[in-house]
Amino acid sequence: MKVADFMQTDVVHVHVPGTREDVLQLMAEKQINGLPVVKKGTKKLVGIITRTDLLRKADEDQLAMLMVRDPLTVTPRTTLKKAAELMLKRGYRRLPVVEGEELVGLISIPDILGAILENNEVAQNTPIREFVRRSILSVWEKTPLPLAYMIMDMAGQNALVVLNDQGGVTGLITVSDFIRMSEETVENNVSATFSGTENTVEWGWTSKEFLIVTKKLLRLPDVPVEKIVTRDIISVTEVTTVAECIRTMRKNDIDQAPVLSASGNLIGMIEDRDLLSFAIEQI
Repeated sequence: MKVADFMQTDVVHVHVPGTREDVLQLMAEKQINGLPVVKKGTKKLVGIITRTDLLRKADEDQLAMLMVRDPLTVTPRTTLKKAAELMLKRGYRRLPVVEGEELVGLISIPDILGAILENNEVAQNTPIREFVRRSILSVWEKTPLPLAYMIMDMAGQNALVVLNDQGGVTGLITVSDFIRMSEETVENNVSATFSGTENTVEWGWTSKEFLIVTKKLLRLPDVPVEKIVTRDIISVTEVTTVAECIRTMRKNDIDQAPVLSASGNLIGMIEDRDLLSFAIEQI
């Protein structure tokens, strides 16, 4: 099986020069989390940009500085197995497909899982139990939004389970939710060189020169997580089959879901990338 048989050919992309606003607008309009970047007026691939890049470089506006340059790529002739192995090894969700230097397609984890596992007989009889991540990253629903993002970012995750006072699950919050709730503000940063004295009281100093720099920053409002949490959670159980789980994720356009026990208790999370190793075995 080749990438050419399963890749997306009508690829939404952005071009440089461009800005953060260009990316945000396109992501919101198309409801996607990552975009290839091409040189304006051409199809020459020069980078890739994701929602995570937007948050991690909050003080940058120019797309050329936000994007990841010279991304890993595959060609239409690359085997599907090789593409899956590259994603698994690098932790990527998508790979641009190029001919020479030109963007001709995109292959993603959902594309690969749909091609290999959705109608696979083994996948139809294998429960997701062994692929479930039992370590659950969660926050209290009263946690301030900026702090919740900090927790998620430090843990290297892209979603948080939200709990109420009794420890019950009230929802899920993802990177996409943080982007949706972020806002652009203007901040004045003052860089100064100064000479203080040993008798300086509190914040007093003698200023020699200073420069005020105005930057646009992406900021999260200081509201509790409960204000933006997604409460209509799509979940699966540990006995859900791999094939059924993939169909559920693809149908609802999600990349992860909480996993419940037979009694309805939260026992873990399943992410589509957790199934890549299994998919590679089935090729």
